Amino acid sequence: MPISLFYFLVFTGIFILLGWAIYIVYRNGQLNNVPIAAMAVGAYICAYLTRELHWPFLPALLAAMGGGAVFSFVPALGLGRAPGFSMTIATIAMIFITQTVLRNMAFLGGVYGFYSIPRVDHLLIVTYVIVFIVGFFIFRLERSRIGRAMEVVFIDTSVARTLKINTYWLSVWLQVFAGVLGAIAGVLFANLVRILVPRHFSLGMLLNIYCFMFVGGYTTMWGVVVFTPILWGFPLLLPEAVAEWKDTIYGLLLVVTMLLRPEGVISKKMLWDIKVSVKRFFINRRKS
Repeated sequence: MPISLFYFLVFTGIFILLGWAIYIVYRNGQLNNVPIAAMAVGAYICAYLTRELHWPFLPALLAAMGGGAVFSFVPALGLGRAPGFSMTIATIAMIFITQTVLRNMAFLGGVYGFYSIPRVDHLLIVTYVIVFIVGFFIFRLERSRIGRAMEVVFIDTSVARTLKINTYWLSVWLQVFAGVLGAIAGVLFANLVRILVPRHFSLGMLLNIYCFMFVGGYTTMWGVVVFTPILWGFPLLLPEAVAEWKDTIYGLLLVVTMLLRPEGVISKKMLWDIKVSVKRFFINRRKS
């Protein structure tokens, strides 16, 4: 496999995980940016354990997931009842705080970075096995009682409380789950690039994920799946002089989408209409 295709596919898997991490909390009516900070935490934990302590990949992955869970659980206790705007601002601040802490941790390389991270074998396979497992879990979650509760909270929190949905703990545990997904993405990122610098985990990364999720469609998990490879891939086909404007292009796409189609390209209604059309097609074909 060409190395460029390998990097493209692994990065796509990483961005899908991050998109789902943002998506799963947003479906509960809150925009949480902690997964980007948790990505940094998971990446550095895994990198340190595998390079300095020579841990195997799987225990390092589990440790990173635990670190991401703890890292996201503590602020989630305070942000569980926060309005959407307040959570957005607070969690953006956490990205800057995490970057600043990492820059001042000399044993993790500080501003110069953490180098020579061991790479796991069969990283592409590992990435998509994880994506499949996480995707199946989210698919089942959305069709469970928790998923229905998320839908009600997203529409109206007052109605959710009258139905005796504990909106606080629902928010807390979704934020923790998002933090774990961010940490997993960080582990895969560390094993792919093998060099960690605090500036990797910045608002630029967050802009990419926002674009993939909101342009793709925030009402269904499939928006991220379909549009991440499209939006991540098309700048690679552009001339270098144009590709340098990638972030500007993403920003414009995001603004245009929010103005013209706020629910994104792929919506639940679209998927429902497609499902109905396919059923009618097969029914008519069977009758004929």
